[in-house]
Formats: sequence, structure tokens, C-alpha cells
Amino acid sequence: MRPFKLSMVVAPPQAKFEAVVRESLEKALRTLSEIGFDGAEISILDPPEPGPLKSLLDEYGLEVPALSTGLNYIHYGLSLTSPDPEKREKAVERLIEIGRLGAALGGAGVIIGLMRGRLVAGVDREKAYSLLVDNTRRVAEACEKIGVKVFFEPLNRYETQLVNTVAEGLRLLEDVGSDNLYLLLDTFHMNIEEPVIEDSIRMAGERIGHFHVADSNRLAPGMGHLDFASILHALWDAGYRGYLSAEIIVKPDLEAAAMTTYRTLKTAMSGIGG
Repeated sequence: MRPFKLSMVVAPPQAKFEAVVRESLEKALRTLSEIGFDGAEISILDPPEPGPLKSLLDEYGLEVPALSTGLNYIHYGLSLTSPDPEKREKAVERLIEIGRLGAALGGAGVIIGLMRGRLVAGVDREKAYSLLVDNTRRVAEACEKIGVKVFFEPLNRYETQLVNTVAEGLRLLEDVGSDNLYLLLDTFHMNIEEPVIEDSIRMAGERIGHFHVADSNRLAPGMGHLDFASILHALWDAGYRGYLSAEIIVKPDLEAAAMTTYRTLKTAMSGIGG
């Protein structure tokens, strides 16, 4: 039995984001199932009715470890720190709505990544951080009531100015003060922001709730220079036992990228937890 389960992030074909699978959901799930993945992280734009989605997942024997939400920022401008109060409120409501979908899918966690927003005119850093803390708390508390965890993802400095490092993520968790809020760590962002990825993983420890994998160039693991054997050993040492979810630029095609991801991570897991 593998020490970690494997998934890939699957988004609608119209998604304006490159680092995801953008195929029909049925094709993506069929491909992942045939290769040997355990789940699919679903990137949500407009939350669907859970019934048909659950039936499709059951057909291919796949779980949903988490629901990505960043498309709501890219497509609709919804963020927890927007200078527009209406957009902030819609962002909170949308994240909770996605949480209800997660509950219907068996407890899939809700990710806060791009929906934290960026620093924009009209909101200084201190004000933006205060809004982020308050609104993240609202989402975490609401999701706790429906049995769904919330995963906050530190993103690199080129995507946002708010919470870029693991240390900053841990500070946010402390400031929010919710036991239902965890960190989502991502090897692509960590390769930019963390001096030593393995040290930062161990520092985060039990506060890691979900884990994204991509190589140094955001392609499939095995297509860049990251040492995934070392990274996964650190993740095991930190006490993490959840999913490794590939959020990658899919090249040259879905089948090849998924197979490379699967083989690289399976090799990297050798000797862990034995």
C-alpha cells in the first residue's frame, strides 16, 4: 500500500488557468483511473449539482480530496480582500457554497488560493491582511459546521503579495484561530519562496492539510529538477498522510503527463512507511 494517495487537478475546459487538466471531466477521470490514481481534485467555477458528479466519480472509483476555487478569482474577480464589499461577500458565500458541495462529495476540503486576492488600489497591506483574517475565519467556521476542512495555500510573490511563505501561512492560521483551517503546501510555490523545501515542510508539521506537487517548471513531477524522494520523506516525517495532488501544466498531453506524474511519485515513495 502506498504511503500517499495520488490525484490530479481537473478543471473545466474553458478554465483560464494553465496549470490544470482542461479536458472533459469524463475523459480526465477515465484517464486517471486507468493509470492508477486514487482521486481527482476538482477545480470549481460554478458549483454543479453533486449527484451527477458523484455518480461519475463512483463509476471510475475515484475520490475527491479537495475542491480548488481559484477560477472564481480569475473569471469573476471574487476575493476575500477585494476593495468592493459586494465581491468580498460573494467570495465568502461562494467558498461556503463550494464547502457544501465538498460535504456532499464525502468531505472534500475547500482550498483558498487565488481567492485571497492581491493588493490593489484602495486597500493597503494591513487592511488587506485584516480582511483576509476575518473572512477566512468566517469560511473556516462555516465549513466546520458542515464537516469540511479549509486549506489555505501560500502562493509565490508573482501571484499575490499576501501570504507567500510557509511561515506567513502559519502566522495566518494563528491569527485566524480556527482548528478547521490547515495549510496547503505546493512544491512549485515552495521552490520559489522557501530556502529549503524539506525544512519548511517539517516546520509546518501537523498543520499540513493537503499537498500539491509540480516540478520546478510547473510541469509533471520528473520533468524538472526537484528531488521528490527527499520531499516526500520530509512530508512523511512531518506526519502527513493525505493526498499528493498534481497541479501541473499538462504537456505534452494528459496521458503522458499523468503517467510521468504517477511513475515519478511512485518511485519517490519507495521505502517510505515500510
